[in-house]
Amino acid sequence: MAEIDVKTETDSDRGWTFDVELRDNGQTFTYEVSLSWSDYDLWSHGQFAPERVVQAAFRFLLEREPASAILSKFDCGVIRRYFPDADRELPKHM
Repeated sequence: MAEIDVKTETDSDRGWTFDVELRDNGQTFTYEVSLSWSDYDLWSHGQFAPERVVQAAFRFLLEREPASAILSKFDCGVIRRYFPDADRELPKHM
């Protein structure tokens, strides 16, 4: 199982930016990920820390594609463009 380490880089009135390190099958991948307040609220309803939402986003993505296929820099909102079921399924990973 992949190990996902999420560190808050910055936060602002629009949301957060995170540095994410993912270790999977002996490889390490790094990402820069942003999470808007609106996606945070939609997926967690304020019940989980933003870092946990990002971890859930990566678990959701890893069920659908290998770590090497995940964009190295993205906003979590883009996930629904590739996977329309994200709003329904991603919260199940928290």
